Amino acid sequence: MKLNQIVLEANVAAKLKDPKTIKMLGIAMRHDGTLPKNKVAALGTKPTDEQIIKLWSELLDDSLRSTDYGDISADGKFDEWLTRLYINGAADYEDINGEGGDALGAWKALSIRGKLAEPHQDFNRFKTLRQIQAIIQNRDYRNELSRIKDAEVIEKHKREKKEITVVDDERYLVVIPFNYGSCYTFNNSAGFQASFCTGSSSGARWFERYAPDGPIISVIDKDNVDDVNGKWQIHAPTDQINNGNQTIRRDEKFAELFPGLMKKIIAGMKSNESEIADASKEIARGGYDISKAIADLKQKFPLSYAAGEKEAEPEAEQDANDGPGTYLVTQTASGKTARIEGENRADIVRKLTTRYPDSTEADYTIEKQN
Repeated sequence: MKLNQIVLEANVAAKLKDPKTIKMLGIAMRHDGTLPKNKVAALGTKPTDEQIIKLWSELLDDSLRSTDYGDISADGKFDEWLTRLYINGAADYEDINGEGGDALGAWKALSIRGKLAEPHQDFNRFKTLRQIQAIIQNRDYRNELSRIKDAEVIEKHKREKKEITVVDDERYLVVIPFNYGSCYTFNNSAGFQASFCTGSSSGARWFERYAPDGPIISVIDKDNVDDVNGKWQIHAPTDQINNGNQTIRRDEKFAELFPGLMKKIIAGMKSNESEIADASKEIARGGYDISKAIADLKQKFPLSYAAGEKEAEPEAEQDANDGPGTYLVTQTASGKTARIEGENRADIVRKLTTRYPDSTEADYTIEKQN
């Protein structure tokens, strides 16, 4: 394969065509003690131009792919500029891979949002990473970058979240999370910024602590999502039913605010039982026991469960041995039989006990005739 083809495939954007530049890059890499030793060793003592370019491209991509402000490696915008700094000794790999990537990510995040002052928008004016780092420390930029960074982190967790929705109607959204990404998104993505530990910056370990004991339930009141009581988190195994900033931890308050919601949650868990059990197998051995989880909710939060309308009872199937018609009645003791017309089985029992007051339904075998 020709060198030009290698260059075109690399993310250095086909800028390293000059043999002198490639030679200087190789020299700089040999003298850079901050490069990953295993990668340098893999080059051997006499690397080819192709190997040098390929490794440098990979190192740049790794440095720019995961900045605090997202992936800035794709368009190759900074590759030639960083390579020039590196060859001239103005930055080593540690500078680029460490704070350098985040500084460039910050500049790009401000630039594409039109938040930079005009003198700072022209990237060609910057001669070093330090100049960019100094610019983004501007107070106004810092505040804007804080907001952007938060948004980038939220988007990352949104992409990675795992959860099952058990209620989603005009008023409520209720999900069961299966990873930290779901909890983080719940805390931070919309409305009130909740303070549940499972969605905090150290939330991964708290999720891993609580989730194996039983399902965490995240509740959003769509009508009041910006209010502290617009978000709740429930964990029956540890007796927790808490509002957004965890100042209210009472069953009776949840019952007062959301009458009938607990029944909807339970119904949603029942209807998604197999999906929840399967999704939770990586969290709890064998997956969640939904029957036990529902029993825990009823026991731990009786007021919330009692509030609102009663649970809908499943429709009873029509009993083939009931309804209007002729019934064959057999007296158990004597074996005597009789055919009696009635509206239903209960009507037949009423007629028998009226005629024979000392008898009970247990004294007869009653079968409807087809």
